[in-house]
Amino acid sequence: MGKKKVPVPWYQQHAITVVASAIVPALLPAGPGLSLIPAIILALSRVRWLYVRYWGVVPVVSLIAALEGVDSVLNAVLPLALMVALHYYAVSKAAEYRTSKRTALDTFADSVSGYLNQKCYVEKAWPKFLHMKSERVLISLSCIFKMVASIAFLIFFGLTQGMPKDPLDCAASSPRGLYAWTWVMYSAVALTEILYHCAMYLSNTIHNPVVNSFALPVLQPTYWQWYLIAQYGPTHGIWVPLVVENIRTISVSFFRMQDRDDTVVAPLMAVIDVLHALVVIAGSSLFGCSYPVAMLYRQILNGTMFVQSVAMLRLKKWRTWSVATKKVRCRLYFPVAHPEIECHKGKWQAGVTLPEDTGPVVFPKDHYVTKKYGDKIKVTYHKELALKRLEKRPDWESEVPSFVTFERRTIIPGSWVCLEVEAEHSGLCISEKEMNTELEGQFRVLHPLLDTKGLLAYWGDFQGKLFCAKRYKKDPQGGWDTVEVADESTLSEAEQSAIHNKHVRLLKPLFQDCLMQEKAAELGKAFNAVENLPVKKIDVLRACIMETGWEELRPQIYLLEPFLDDNSPFRKFNNNDFVPGAQAVQNTPNMYSLFSYFHSNKKLLVCDIQGKKYRFTDPQFHTSEKQSIDDDDYDEGELRDWLHSDGGLEMMKRVLLGLHAQQSLHALCDRIWPEQMAEFNRQVEEWKSDPEFAKQMEEWEKEAKLYSKYFSNLNPVLDAGVGTYNDMEEELSAAMLRTKE
Repeated sequence: MGKKKVPVPWYQQHAITVVASAIVPALLPAGPGLSLIPAIILALSRVRWLYVRYWGVVPVVSLIAALEGVDSVLNAVLPLALMVALHYYAVSKAAEYRTSKRTALDTFADSVSGYLNQKCYVEKAWPKFLHMKSERVLISLSCIFKMVASIAFLIFFGLTQGMPKDPLDCAASSPRGLYAWTWVMYSAVALTEILYHCAMYLSNTIHNPVVNSFALPVLQPTYWQWYLIAQYGPTHGIWVPLVVENIRTISVSFFRMQDRDDTVVAPLMAVIDVLHALVVIAGSSLFGCSYPVAMLYRQILNGTMFVQSVAMLRLKKWRTWSVATKKVRCRLYFPVAHPEIECHKGKWQAGVTLPEDTGPVVFPKDHYVTKKYGDKIKVTYHKELALKRLEKRPDWESEVPSFVTFERRTIIPGSWVCLEVEAEHSGLCISEKEMNTELEGQFRVLHPLLDTKGLLAYWGDFQGKLFCAKRYKKDPQGGWDTVEVADESTLSEAEQSAIHNKHVRLLKPLFQDCLMQEKAAELGKAFNAVENLPVKKIDVLRACIMETGWEELRPQIYLLEPFLDDNSPFRKFNNNDFVPGAQAVQNTPNMYSLFSYFHSNKKLLVCDIQGKKYRFTDPQFHTSEKQSIDDDDYDEGELRDWLHSDGGLEMMKRVLLGLHAQQSLHALCDRIWPEQMAEFNRQVEEWKSDPEFAKQMEEWEKEAKLYSKYFSNLNPVLDAGVGTYNDMEEELSAAMLRTKE
């Protein structure tokens, strides 16, 4: 699940918003109560722990009413208090119903998903975007309800109010019927938010305590903002914000229904909202136009949070990639053949015949490579790649303790093409500083790398200019850590020899990682080609190897792959060990794992699926040829040479057991692979009938509690990323930290 980070303190992350909440009331003065609104929006939207355990909005709104001098504070606050009570009651009942009616809810969701699968994929009578995965059926239905409510609001609001002739209300016109429409807006927003909150529980997407769930970014209520608007001054001036908010709701709900990101409409509506507020402020100062301050405060604060979020994400990206300035002279290795792997065929191979044995690759005169690079690069085909490194070992025959130098040849599985290019022609720029990212993991560190001239894009068919260069900081077998010493002359000859020898031992695992990703990408293509596949297509990242400083004593080897550059948390979907099926509810990656098992005739299982959205990286494999992870009694050639870590049949069973426990996965796989699933079910029942195996299962369940917390925080964080500019990695880190507390 990546490196554990402490989230950025809120007072640093939202400093601009804090300043705005203090300055805005001074620049746009209002009554003493309404002047508190910016601070309330900040606290309840960003400092969400205030909202978790104390229903702070009710007493705060009561304070506003008292300061504004209303006749009855109770009457002023009663509509909000009743809605808050209804919200808590409904969600509490949904959480109870999720437990007591789990089977009925799953059956309903599976039946709806199955019907839509028949219409969208088998009969192809309906468009594919209408399909719902079973675990998201209830969420999608609530999103549809939100869209219908917003569309209905826009239609009837337009019919009754028409186009406003005075949208800034400069003439102080009477808001004919608008007072009622603001309360309709408040009620509609509140009821749809409550419904969506209940759907998240009923679909088993979240497992947080009900009170704590109100702090989740996707579930934090916003209807109290519309309550304040309805309570304090509806005018014709709020026509634009009402329309904008409903359009945003329609767009966000549509994309949430499809488990996708809205990167256009929702941000555009936020921009329009901010621009409208600025126009209103200008109109108020120039023409003396009136405008409800409660609405204006909401627009300004939400706009400020939107702008700051965009700025923070841009700044975070700049900090990561601005340090990648060191030009790289390198050798790039691309896999082109392996007996067990269908390696990717790059565009550079068109019209090129590789040598029968190791030797230079000759390109035709009219080939792109000849025209583009000429003699600036050196391309060599290695039918058998052997990396030579000097090592030292003790000279046991010497009377005086000493070390002798010898050459070690590390044989790399498969056939490779090596591209050697000077720094001025490569266009590759790397940072010697490590990334601070969730992508790092337990065994490797990452360095940002820029492909400024498209070298990797052409030779590897990779997308984008941003890459991560991975190197091992720890032996992948779980042993020693690598050691970096600034001045090795201070070390003894034995210590220097140990450091160097450890470095050499890490050469082959990196090449094997590259081959593993190539095999996983091959399986990903086969998965995407499944007819009537009821889940989204996936992209398993391929990789290549970069070697620098090959003339030095200790050349550096990196695994290069495209950087997953989108605003969603890097996450694990399953593990290379047992994960409770009830928690791992992301169907697509788990279906891909199960497909690899069926597709390979039960010989391979790709697992430890991780990445962002539907782009996966750094997978692991278990094979049926090996009995257990500790079983090393095999001769050379008996096991797959492209694997350096294989949990064997024992670990394969543990992963499969977790996948089998995921009930929604059965509903999907039974339609596509009925015979294989029937055999799989019989197989798992046979394993469970073994008393020793059943006893082990109980221990695995206890050990896997961490994943229960991880997935219970993960799913709502993912939904919160749709249509917003929250930093999803920070959101997940903060959610995990709250869980530990």
